Amino acid sequence: MIGGSMKSLLRQYGPSLLSGALLALAFPKWGLHPAAWIALVPLLVHMRGASPKQAFGHFLVAGWVFNSLVLHWLAANVYWAGGWAIFGYQALCLILALFWGVTGMAWTLLRIRLPRMAGGVCFALLWAAMEFLQAHLFSGFGWCAVAYSQGPNLPLAQWAAVGGAPLVSAMAAACNAWIAASISGWIDGGERRWFSTARPIACAGIMMAAAHGIGWWMLGEPDYTTRPFSAGIIQTNFSLEMKWDREYTAEMVRNAAQKSRWLAQHGPVDLFVWPEAAVMANVDEPRIWPELSGLVKDTKSYLFTGSGHENEKTGGSPNASCLIDPNGMVVDYYDKVHLVPFGEYVPFAKYLPFIQQVVPAIGDVEFGSELKILKARGRSFGPLICFEVLYANLAERLRRMGADFLVVITNLGWFGQSSAIPQEFELARMRAIETRLPLVHCANTGISGVFDPWGRFTPVAGVFGPSGMYANYAGRLTTEQTIMQRLAASLPVPAPAKRPVPYGPAAFPWMALGVSVLIFLYGVFRPKEGSHPPRPRSRRKERA
Repeated sequence: MIGGSMKSLLRQYGPSLLSGALLALAFPKWGLHPAAWIALVPLLVHMRGASPKQAFGHFLVAGWVFNSLVLHWLAANVYWAGGWAIFGYQALCLILALFWGVTGMAWTLLRIRLPRMAGGVCFALLWAAMEFLQAHLFSGFGWCAVAYSQGPNLPLAQWAAVGGAPLVSAMAAACNAWIAASISGWIDGGERRWFSTARPIACAGIMMAAAHGIGWWMLGEPDYTTRPFSAGIIQTNFSLEMKWDREYTAEMVRNAAQKSRWLAQHGPVDLFVWPEAAVMANVDEPRIWPELSGLVKDTKSYLFTGSGHENEKTGGSPNASCLIDPNGMVVDYYDKVHLVPFGEYVPFAKYLPFIQQVVPAIGDVEFGSELKILKARGRSFGPLICFEVLYANLAERLRRMGADFLVVITNLGWFGQSSAIPQEFELARMRAIETRLPLVHCANTGISGVFDPWGRFTPVAGVFGPSGMYANYAGRLTTEQTIMQRLAASLPVPAPAKRPVPYGPAAFPWMALGVSVLIFLYGVFRPKEGSHPPRPRSRRKERA
């Protein structure tokens, strides 16, 4: 009896489970990015005759499986926050799955009212709108956008410079919808089976071929001569236990400064970049400041680092970063403006005070007030701290404010060697492509290096051994092999590039959302295909 029920459930929800799992395989660490072009096909074919209510349930299941697999690294928070972290992890996955459910319901409602070929475009726009809303509603968490699985496919990823990550996701969604339409046509086509099968799949093939061809054409070569600049990147690889132990605060600064000095002795460094929370105290503390000021004065270089910082006006402690100039003067601080809900602050804390008692590991970080542009050696850079790289609008605003490269400092030591690190790395790649700005990526535990404006990546690959000896493994280490390593290198930062559609990445998501609403309203009020009453025969024909 139980076995029969299980078989029935698998038969009913198998395609949903399969689609969720296949799409997850497109993301790091699995990295099978072509799977994103076909992953949703089993779900869409299975839903070809479903009601909106049924589609909601099946898309919900697929979304829950997908998000649970992609975000499995959130379960690591059990170590820091206790068993409640599992409930939080699954609550987030279910919330994200609800977006899938609503999208599936809307798609099913429209599918029976729109021509088959228009269905692919409709599904693509609905999907782009869904991911845009996921990234913005309730503080936003668009970590699982399909586009972030396509970073290694550089020709396709170039479309992010035209319409942002949502456009790349929309292309993958359209491909899925057209392939599913072909299969559905073959199953239900009757006498016109071949014709109804060929058109949609031909459309998918032409679109993907054209997208890759034009993407190759959009790829350019980085310019290292117009604005020559070098970044000395230090991947410190300090454990969180060390960071929260004040006995090691000065030692971590000394260690990073020692490796920075070594870099400066073996090549030019305009700006040293240390990761988020590299300095676990105010930079002007007597046991820290001599090391920091001595480094910049001796090397004649700037230093940008994650640091402690106290807001003099409020007394709060933001997640801060600091730029120090070659004269040993603090130029400015940048305080993180977009904090992580339940990680760095509690939403509606005044109304939900019990949450901090239930989850004692929650942080209490003060919001920064504004984005900033910092200058070093004739170049202007826009800083982003950790999860801020998730928000395309922040990178877009920094470009408009005058940044000619971005600097992302992060610390994902919370999640060990999980796929959180390569997934965050792909987010950074997409921000570089969208803005056509080079991006310096400096992580505590990996992956560190420099993206050019087209998303090509040069990793930091200078390895320090236990005795302090340095070996450069450039060209021999993959990005995965740099995780959880203590690394350093001085890498060139190219000039920014021109964008093919300057305001496209910011405009397309809003356009997709607006058109999706219009299509939905049109579909709701338009009669179903085949439901039109038959036309009356003319009187001439009746007389004949």
